[in-house]
Amino acid sequence: MDDEVRIVSPIAILGYGINAESLAKAMALGPSMIGADSGSTDCGPYYLGAGEMYQSRLSMKRDLGLLLRAALGARIPLLVGSAGLAGAKPHVDWTLEILHEIAREEGLHFKLAVIHADQDKAYLHKALRDGRVKPFAGVDELTAQTIDACSAIVAQMGTGPYIEALDAGAEVIVAGRSCDSAIFGSFGVWKGMDRGLSMHMGKILECAAMSAMPPTGRDVVMATLTRDEFVLRSPNPMRRVTPRSLSSHMVYEVEHPFLQEEPEGTLDFSAVELEAIENETATRVRGTRFIRRDHPTLRFEGAELRGYRSYLVGATRDPFLIRQIDSYIAGCEAQVAELEGGATDYRLDWKIYGRDGILGAMEPRRNRDDLHEVGILVQVLAPSQKRAHDIAALLEARMIGFAYEGAKTRTAHIAFPFSPLVNDNGGVYRFSVMHVVELESPRDLLGLFPIEYRQV
Repeated sequence: MDDEVRIVSPIAILGYGINAESLAKAMALGPSMIGADSGSTDCGPYYLGAGEMYQSRLSMKRDLGLLLRAALGARIPLLVGSAGLAGAKPHVDWTLEILHEIAREEGLHFKLAVIHADQDKAYLHKALRDGRVKPFAGVDELTAQTIDACSAIVAQMGTGPYIEALDAGAEVIVAGRSCDSAIFGSFGVWKGMDRGLSMHMGKILECAAMSAMPPTGRDVVMATLTRDEFVLRSPNPMRRVTPRSLSSHMVYEVEHPFLQEEPEGTLDFSAVELEAIENETATRVRGTRFIRRDHPTLRFEGAELRGYRSYLVGATRDPFLIRQIDSYIAGCEAQVAELEGGATDYRLDWKIYGRDGILGAMEPRRNRDDLHEVGILVQVLAPSQKRAHDIAALLEARMIGFAYEGAKTRTAHIAFPFSPLVNDNGGVYRFSVMHVVELESPRDLLGLFPIEYRQV
């Protein structure tokens, strides 16, 4: 048990480009641990489903090298969570490959813990049969068919696996899909600090300097955690952590203004006090409460292949076409359907940028009549890439030659900026599993996440 721990968060997502100067200033303050969140679902389900990487390998190697040298040089632990964005086995393996490469090139030696987040479908099937599964808002009820259709399923680990690895003497931890707050908060819990404060600190740290002014996910922040408070500051003198900037981040990505669910229980921010200190460049936080849940829960994420995509990008500034764009779309679709003999194995999705490409039918200015040009994105979803490509090619030919009232030419109604006109985009995935599972036993908080140890 320590009376104080200092935790560095260098960046919101590892691989985005760490500010090396800020990191050096943070290390000069004597931190106890470095944590790095490497993942998100913000980029969509493709990366989980396809097992592909999002971050640049070159940038990931740079960032990971900076953190390895800093942590090992200071003899403090480095914790990396949600490795490789989606946190499944291919993403963890990719991160480990880079990690070992850096170690070989620089002669680094350390005890490594690898924590896996991939889940057996049988566990989820049993939870479904037992009635222990609830969907997130806007997500369909889970079915056995949905589980089987997923190419990959992970669960967000809490603090337990991290604490287990720290207990085992791990100097570097690379973990699969994780609760953001657990990556940082687990160290405070391990050191005997209050769980509520530790996890609250972890929630703020996970996006690095997004909690500072001016906000950015690409700069460093540092938290000092004691028995009854934590203080958040930025080592970069160009940034300040204020009560307003910190409280703004407290309501980021949450469903409730002062409650946040964690695997082990609920964080309650309703009695939190924020105080500006150090000439209003840092903020002190007190009063967080943790309410332990009788039945622990985990968030499960699974991605299902829905088909293959081809797409067209075009634009027009013909005022006659813009005024009747909806009938133009319907006419082009009808011609393709006629050529295809009424086939139903494909789907078309149109986005009209400049009119309603962002909000669709909810756009309040959708019926404006002062548009001088619009951009058109058409996506085709089909069971195979060849089928999607063929439908898109048929559609493109309709788009350039569709007859409409007021047209001044026989063809070339749409300007296409790219050649080839049809772009094949590969597999299309969706988060078919985005559900909360009540665990069969509290032991599953650790047991579902196997840990392996290596001497690097």
